[in-house]
Amino acid sequence: MISELKLNNFRCFETSTINLSPGINFFYGPNGSGKTSILEAIYMCSSGKSFKSSNIKSLISFDQDFFSINAYDSNKGYTLNLVKGRASPISIKINNTKSTTSALLKEFPATAIHNNTFSFANASPDFRRKILDRSLFVSSPNFSETWFGFYRSLKQRNSSLKKGLIDNIDVWNQKVSEEGIALDINRITFFEDSLSELNNIFNRLKPSPMVDKLNKVNIEFFSGWDKENQLYELLTQNQKKDLFSKTTTTGPHKADIKILINGMDAKQILSRGEQKILSILWCCSQNEVLRKKYNIDATLIIDDIKSELDNATFEVFLNLLNFLDNQVIFSCIDDHFSSKINPNYKDFKKFHVEQLR
Repeated sequence: MISELKLNNFRCFETSTINLSPGINFFYGPNGSGKTSILEAIYMCSSGKSFKSSNIKSLISFDQDFFSINAYDSNKGYTLNLVKGRASPISIKINNTKSTTSALLKEFPATAIHNNTFSFANASPDFRRKILDRSLFVSSPNFSETWFGFYRSLKQRNSSLKKGLIDNIDVWNQKVSEEGIALDINRITFFEDSLSELNNIFNRLKPSPMVDKLNKVNIEFFSGWDKENQLYELLTQNQKKDLFSKTTTTGPHKADIKILINGMDAKQILSRGEQKILSILWCCSQNEVLRKKYNIDATLIIDDIKSELDNATFEVFLNLLNFLDNQVIFSCIDDHFSSKINPNYKDFKKFHVEQLR
């Protein structure tokens, strides 16, 4: 986890040094003060990307030629240096050695919940898969090979379908099936571990009508095909349909985490605030798996925590902070949070953003 962050020419920050707590970090200030920019910079240390803008060049301060982010992990003794110029690609160095974005996720794992992705229940299946897969990329040394192997074979099968090349389609049916089953096993194992940790979290939360309601949510993993049939058999059976649609219609690339209440899609029942707090709880459960099973400290980033949350759902969040062991970094416009601070919160640290510029 990041213990020190240094920003240079990053959005509204000309230069700033921030010493983070290994526990709970709270940033507050008015709109435009730079709260989201700090969280954005922390997330970049994990991904090389912004959760707010697809154009990294736009993160460079006005009238400047580059930005740099320097981070330090005191637990590992690792240093990180990110530099992006207006006319040059992003440069990544870990311990002064040139590195890649994939290495960032492994060394500085983090998940971000922000206004565009606050609800997993309302998100796309692709987004929910990515949240699960990100944790697997961090925890499993072989998952990257499994994941890329499957998607390479899937790409080849889809290419054959688009070109109408059926002579070699069975070869790709076998490859997609073998590699897809390996991918599926990885996902199911981590999902079941996360679900177990989510139940543990519910058991530790202070009882309330809101906690009772959230605990009734049924979260299920769908592999992407009907398990009553072998994946290879389905791929073979669906060849005509896939040739017509020119794409593979069944398999792990269609996997999803289904969030249900009484068999109905939870997004039709839960309020936006309830969806957001459930997303936070699910991310915490995945981070707990990383911490307990793999000894990996992952960071949870939450931009604008009070957005969408009413008093009941906000109380669940405050309750959650009582027993979290991972680093949590969140922001809010005002400092009303201070009156609700529990003196037992682990390593709580508060930042007035306007004083950091």
